[in-house]
Amino acid sequence: MMQALRDKMKHIMMFVLLAFLATIVFSWGMGGFKTNGPMEKGLIGKINGREILYQNYMNAVNQQLQALSQQRGDEEITEYQQRSIRDQVWNQMVQEVLYTDEIARLGIAVSPEEVVYQLRNNPPSFLTSNEQFQTDGQFDIVKYHEALNNPQNYNSWRPIENYLVNVIPLQKLRQRIIGSVTVSKQEVREEYRLENEQVKAAILFYNPNELPGDTIAISDRQVKAYYEEHKAEYQDVEKRQIDYVLMPRIPSASDTAQAYEDAQYILDELKDGVSFAELAEAYSDDAGTAAAGGDLGFFGKGEMVQPFSDAVFGARPGDILGPVQTQYGLHIIEVLASKREDGETKMHARHILLKFESSNETVDNLYEKAQYIHDEAGDSNVDFTELCAQEGLTVSTSPFFSKQSFIPGIGMSDRLAYLTFAEEVGFVGGPVSAGNNIVVFQIKKIKKAGPKPFEDVQAGIRQKLIKDAKNADAAALCQAAYERIEAGASLAEAAAHDSLALITTDFFTLQAYVPKIGRDAKMNGAAFSLAVNEISKPVISDKGAYLIQVLERKEINESAFEEAYNEKYQELLEKKQEEAFTIWYNNLLAKADIKDYREMYF
Repeated sequence: MMQALRDKMKHIMMFVLLAFLATIVFSWGMGGFKTNGPMEKGLIGKINGREILYQNYMNAVNQQLQALSQQRGDEEITEYQQRSIRDQVWNQMVQEVLYTDEIARLGIAVSPEEVVYQLRNNPPSFLTSNEQFQTDGQFDIVKYHEALNNPQNYNSWRPIENYLVNVIPLQKLRQRIIGSVTVSKQEVREEYRLENEQVKAAILFYNPNELPGDTIAISDRQVKAYYEEHKAEYQDVEKRQIDYVLMPRIPSASDTAQAYEDAQYILDELKDGVSFAELAEAYSDDAGTAAAGGDLGFFGKGEMVQPFSDAVFGARPGDILGPVQTQYGLHIIEVLASKREDGETKMHARHILLKFESSNETVDNLYEKAQYIHDEAGDSNVDFTELCAQEGLTVSTSPFFSKQSFIPGIGMSDRLAYLTFAEEVGFVGGPVSAGNNIVVFQIKKIKKAGPKPFEDVQAGIRQKLIKDAKNADAAALCQAAYERIEAGASLAEAAAHDSLALITTDFFTLQAYVPKIGRDAKMNGAAFSLAVNEISKPVISDKGAYLIQVLERKEINESAFEEAYNEKYQELLEKKQEEAFTIWYNNLLAKADIKDYREMYF
């Protein structure tokens, strides 16, 4: 039994490294491929002709997963997070290759003298933040140079020199791209003005959604005519529908029985005098407390899940309880002490958690069953639905979905989507991993790309036409009000004529959210273009129609601007540099020859 538990712990320790790889291997499925050339070569992709090996890619992915696992402790890494990490690693690899190619094309190099100068005069942040080179929390250049000049440290600096050999060319490349970016004083002043100049205004807002007499009627003929004229706007991508079975990777009855056996073994060990803390550290599945011997500290009633809390508060210090089953698994508990604090009883306890987990045998059996369904249903003479029913499996039918979409009932599965869109109706695919499920599926129907059916979009078109009509009504009312103002009426009189409240704002900036109106760039921009007491012509936007009168204006304070100039200049320069570099990289990316084969694997 002790060996069995040790084996169990080994499996848990290796989960992050191996379970993800196992998921990938199983998710390949046995459904056949249109082409398996890249997989045969072990390629995950090509970037400008450079082959990216699956193994190298997965080493980087698993490194990131390990780091995330250490951060999250006992919390499960979701399928979405795994996918996000895979995307992040791929994007980093693409970026590295593109940067390297550009550095070579531009002939950017780094000399030994440059490395020495950088090392001595501009050390990287991981060195300046190192306590070894700090005095009173601040980087100490004297200490740093003493360590740098010490011959005994010669070999220790080699990795950092190699790091700089790689980093300096990237810095030079970036400087080439952003070196020509400049910022004028006028640009800085304009940026400061946008953030600090303010106006107060009276606004007559014709909100289409609040206009009285909403009797707009749109005929079926109008809706149909609009659809025919704008059919190109209603194009839809190809979509597919599948029949599928989900086989959840959940603990079997034997797995549950094994957890109870393991719990009994630990209880027997405790009776034989083995330290609770040692057993908790060795076997507890609660990563947050195992290293501390399972210690939970003092807690009040209701702070733990009810079965756990009831057991502890019904015991006395020194009692060993369990196994107590909760939603988290089985708990073996040692009650350590109790106390009264602020009129409440608090208990001190520690525990060993044994989760109900699927054994390798259970998972293997599921995959064997899924593989059987796939192999048998792949025979054109065997009906997929009937076969699944014979095996006690429920077949579900998905809605139509696109290649890149979330599949209702299944979730995200790049591998499933790849197979579904690579094959034809009747194809049986799987076993494929999707979250905590194993999926076997059959392609049922295909909707080719083309205009969405009129029936699917007519309701949306009707709403759009109603909105357009309301906006036109708002604009017409606003124009009529403006004509009354031109004839001598005040803004307040125009509001009263149309039974609308005149909105008087507090001071706001050009980019601010205005209460009772919201954020409307056209309205804000029009307000800031007006002189004090001037009334605007009708301002028409997607939100409605406005007449605006500026009541007061606060110009920027020139002295405050001069004081903020240097900081604002640097802020704007960095912003423009970042924008320039992003544009450069996006252009580089658009021209690159990138072949991404990841959908063949996951």
